[in-house]
Amino acid sequence: MQLNDRFGAPVSHGDQADIDTLGDAAELMLAYAPDPVSMVKSLITKSPDFIMARCFLAGAYLVASDKSRQPLLRAEYFELLRLADRANDREKGHIRAIGLWLDGERYAASQAYADILNEFPRDIIALQYGHQTDFLLGHATSTRDRPMRVLNHWSEADSQYSFILGMQAFGLEEAGHYAVAQKMAERCVELNAGDSWGVHALAHCLEMQGKVEDGISFMLGCEEHWGHDSYMSIHNRWHLGLYYLEKCDFDQALTLHDAHMQVTSSSELMDMHDSAAMLWRLQLDNVDVGDRWQVVAENYAKVIDHAYMAFTDLHAMMSFAATGRHHEAQAQLNVLRAAAMGTSDTANAIGRAGLPFAEGFYAFGCGDYATAKRKLAYSRHNSHLIGGSVAQRDVINWTLIEAALRDGDTAMASAILTERTVTKPHSPLIDMFARKAA
Repeated sequence: MQLNDRFGAPVSHGDQADIDTLGDAAELMLAYAPDPVSMVKSLITKSPDFIMARCFLAGAYLVASDKSRQPLLRAEYFELLRLADRANDREKGHIRAIGLWLDGERYAASQAYADILNEFPRDIIALQYGHQTDFLLGHATSTRDRPMRVLNHWSEADSQYSFILGMQAFGLEEAGHYAVAQKMAERCVELNAGDSWGVHALAHCLEMQGKVEDGISFMLGCEEHWGHDSYMSIHNRWHLGLYYLEKCDFDQALTLHDAHMQVTSSSELMDMHDSAAMLWRLQLDNVDVGDRWQVVAENYAKVIDHAYMAFTDLHAMMSFAATGRHHEAQAQLNVLRAAAMGTSDTANAIGRAGLPFAEGFYAFGCGDYATAKRKLAYSRHNSHLIGGSVAQRDVINWTLIEAALRDGDTAMASAILTERTVTKPHSPLIDMFARKAA
């Protein structure tokens, strides 16, 4: 008799205790709490033929957005191929998604996770990993639609319901449906104040609508729930920092960075991105950040040759441009130019967005504002290709505005600032830049 996991999805494994342990790990994953990967590694050591556990571990490596995890992902994939004849249809869908990602077919891999949900809408592992691939690919409409297609298979009677609402709210926000996204995110955190992705979704909604004081009040008011023991704690504080930037409270933003975003030699890439993005924005706002860039650049220098996620490449270039590391910057540009010659989804993203953005940010760091302006203006509407969120990619627009100002092109700067006033009509930051463009 085939068993189901606690969420209602079928599992080919025959040990209910193992299946329950995997369910515990999935709950931790949904909460961005430590440490589901270690838990599943131990589970696989005990039960090496537990197919869904290996699918879970492989998926964690897949969405890590770090090329150094690729050998681990490939090793798990080979184990899954060895076990594939025992897999059920759900598990075969996971194996297919993993294989497509390894083959460089990232959009097809993301769709493969979506295909699983057609037959198994309560496969919350497929939903979570698919949601994360949407984020990594900057695929806003899929980020919106993926949780929407399964929402009616869940209800508030399910303890995991808040997590699905959080995904749905984030997807709606990324697709520009701010009002309905905000209502859904608010319901999410009402149901589960510790849902750090739901907190993240609501932070996005408030930020994109320019509701700065509401955002600060919300984030600080529930910090006890999201600020500790969560892989999202650093990133959610980055969002808090965006509010301080928007109100031109640069000292508070820098203090927040130093308290929670400082990079060390052992920092994960995603945490490094938060530091780099905050420091770059502060410098655009004429804040002296001292030597804070040095360790960030040293860490990024170790991944110059990856050309794996264009989002990473952009943040690496920020650090090289900010520190005058011309050797590292040129080395990265050479790697990206070579990678852009391929035919994979990665090559397409690099060629159409990652490379021109890296060139533009490097030109900005070199004081060549005309080139920076040209590169960024030409490709900014392809920015979704590098992945990440609209709020994260907004650094491209701010850099373009500042490049235009420094190049004397106040007409371009004013035009882009005008775009922003539609959703943020009362922004002190926009007003500050508008005065520079006057």
